[in-house]
Amino acid sequence: MLNKYRINTRQKLDDFIEDIANMWVANKYVIATLSDKRTLPQNSLKSVFYKEISDRRADSTPKDIERECKLNYGIPILRRREMENWLYERTLDKLNYEQKLKIMDTFKVTSDMSVDELKEYMSTMQSDYPFLGSNKG
Repeated sequence: MLNKYRINTRQKLDDFIEDIANMWVANKYVIATLSDKRTLPQNSLKSVFYKEISDRRADSTPKDIERECKLNYGIPILRRREMENWLYERTLDKLNYEQKLKIMDTFKVTSDMSVDELKEYMSTMQSDYPFLGSNKG
């Protein structure tokens, strides 16, 4: 059995602990992989960035900006991985720009990034939008 857990609440942590304990009792053998791929501060700042950009561009909502950033900054980062590149060659590369933007809602992009990849993503956003984070005290 293969279960994947994303633990970001106390209840999800409790559920994970219960499930792993049950697996141990049933099998006396469990393989676990832990990752710190995402942090709440990174997630929060990413959302703040989308809002700051949309505030400066009257024609775009934060969701529009998120789609653009996922496509223009995130996808190139993920395409460095062989399997992701293969997937994008067979899907995204066949679409026009507007279609690519729409499909960003269905593609995991930033949620599949490592901490370093997400840092690169956000750093690239800041390079293109130097005002990001400038109003922080």
